[in-house]
Amino acid sequence: MFLGPLALAGCSWLAQRQGTLVPLLSAFLVLIVLCIAWAMCGAGPGACVAALGFALMLFLGPALNDYVMDQRGVHHDAVISGVDSYHRKHGADGHTCAVRRTDVAQSAVFSVGDESGCSGTSRPGQRITLVEDPAGWLVPRLAGSVNGPSTGSVWTCASLFVSMEAFMLYGRLRRRD
Repeated sequence: MFLGPLALAGCSWLAQRQGTLVPLLSAFLVLIVLCIAWAMCGAGPGACVAALGFALMLFLGPALNDYVMDQRGVHHDAVISGVDSYHRKHGADGHTCAVRRTDVAQSAVFSVGDESGCSGTSRPGQRITLVEDPAGWLVPRLAGSVNGPSTGSVWTCASLFVSMEAFMLYGRLRRRD
């Protein structure tokens, strides 16, 4: 009963990894955890536990990502070596920046997208600050997009957690004929 939210938090953290295998593995583990919780709580409350648990995973992963990059991210001086734009199906064009660190002699080129701080105003040769996860688990971002989790996301995760636990408690304590 108490390990369910902990397993969901771990799987939501695993889903932040770039690639395909680890997020698919975390989604599979979440399905197993939510099916077990559903079976333990009964049909009505179990469906609510499963839906709220899935929503918690969707909101908790990015909130953990923002928190870790804010607390543990290492700031490096960098320069934008190139900016590419691409056409999105809906909305404005997207941008991708190629970023190279300037504090080391031979630096890898990092690709930073719209969600990580690259925008239409970014220009090649522009000096920026790159925030990188020291463990290499998370995608590097520009310093302007590292603000920590918003209060809205923290309250959303907390309310989903409390609601999920309430339905889990109700499902386990109700009388069955």
